Amino acid sequence: MLIGIAAMFAEVGLLSGSSPTQAQTKIASNAVNSAAGATAFLTLSQALTGHADLNPETAVRISAAMRDTYPDFSAHADKLIGLVQTGQPASSLLAATSGDPALRDTALAIVAAWYTGTIGKGQKAIVVSYADALMYQPVRDALPVPTYCSFGPLWWTGEPPSPDANPASVAPTA
Repeated sequence: MLIGIAAMFAEVGLLSGSSPTQAQTKIASNAVNSAAGATAFLTLSQALTGHADLNPETAVRISAAMRDTYPDFSAHADKLIGLVQTGQPASSLLAATSGDPALRDTALAIVAAWYTGTIGKGQKAIVVSYADALMYQPVRDALPVPTYCSFGPLWWTGEPPSPDANPASVAPTA
């Protein structure tokens, strides 16, 4: 294992004693900027959704999946970040994108990602969050985030219980 680690370091030039290559400088720059980029994306997400309590880890996952899925995402996100103003309502930020359809599509894709917990559509969709999806937040105090079918497949096709039944003791029948 140590030989493998040493080989990896040698490959990237960390054991060679030489000055950093352009690729190494880029990797280091991305590492330094990733924290700033994550913070900026979280701020953008808060501005677009109107939710101040977004999960920073989910923001990192959404940002990474968006970059992997949409080639122009980083450039569009940078433009959107430049439009964010303190205290600005989400509707104003979205209105500021009306002159650029690609920018507006990116803004809406970010909002959709936060509400659905997915990036993209169909079989190529990427799930980045389930429990933190904003679509579940309005009812979270009364309903748990659904994670599986409580009473088996097709439970909703059975007869409903009578109105006077005790909800705690009634399980739907399929």
